[in-house]
Amino acid sequence: METLSVREAREQLSGLLARFRKGDSRPVGVGSHRKTEAVMVPVEVFEELTAERSRSLAQAAASVRAEGESASPAAEVIMAQWARGEISTSRMRELVRSLHGAA
Repeated sequence: METLSVREAREQLSGLLARFRKGDSRPVGVGSHRKTEAVMVPVEVFEELTAERSRSLAQAAASVRAEGESASPAAEVIMAQWARGEISTSRMRELVRSLHGAA
């Protein structure tokens, strides 16, 4: 993956958006000292990723319901944040474990 400095990303933003509009879906990293800290992708890619997370969440919920259980409302809020891409998978797991007193 190509990684741009913040300065380069700022200077090339219009060109990157034009590239995405033309159908190029290759991600572009942005960060300090060429260390990727964020990734830019076309909105279609982001929507596909979050849709896949939502499908995974729905499958997990169905599995839990099949066992006669349900997630707590607090856990559902955390998992919805994960599905929308607001928190990472590791953060979601950490929060759910903490919610249920698991280490």
